[in-house]
Amino acid sequence: MPMPLRSSAVFLPPDHPGSAPAPEAESFEDRLNTRILELESELRELQHRAKNSLQMVISLLKLQAGRIRDPDARAAYEQTMLRIETLAILYRQLHETGSGTHVDLGRYVETLCDAVKGNAQGGTARIPVSITSDPIQIGLYEAMPLGLIIAELLTNSLHHAYPDDGWIRVSVRQEPNGRARLTVEDNGRALPAGFDTTAEDGLMLAEALAGQLGDTLSTDSDAAGTTAGVSFPI
Repeated sequence: MPMPLRSSAVFLPPDHPGSAPAPEAESFEDRLNTRILELESELRELQHRAKNSLQMVISLLKLQAGRIRDPDARAAYEQTMLRIETLAILYRQLHETGSGTHVDLGRYVETLCDAVKGNAQGGTARIPVSITSDPIQIGLYEAMPLGLIIAELLTNSLHHAYPDDGWIRVSVRQEPNGRARLTVEDNGRALPAGFDTTAEDGLMLAEALAGQLGDTLSTDSDAAGTTAGVSFPI
């Protein structure tokens, strides 16, 4: 009776045509770089969604604009819209540049000031606003409170500056201590003696946001005009 044949393993040399090449182990650096690219892509997607969501909120609020008759309610509505637009501009610029978490501060300030002026009523919309800024890249989480502060201070200046010969200057200057300073000044009417910044919602918000940036809002007002400023980390 013939004996059954035993199967035996067949070993092929590494260079045999039928052998599969051994996969090279992915290095830790390669895995890290891959993960960084994935996170950057996810961040851009989140920023894109935030931009679209803010734009949708603005569109929905604009649908209600025609129903607001009370002047005080109208003013509150316009200021709320401006605050949302301040954040929408920031996310829009982040998305356009693809820079991740930083924006060109000078460009952001210019676009923001144009939006504030566009929101102004009557003769105040004609007041010239000059903007100077050092070349500064600022992070998203510093730009958010800073943008809101600029919107509040510039709105306040437009309310107090003279329509005929008024001017407003917005400057951002880098300081040697790892911070920069925002200054908004005008030649408008002086703030009332003993004026309390917490008496106005906008300036009260600016005070709170200045605290987030590690500073306090400074205000100085006299017959020559008003100057307000705040420092922030860069």
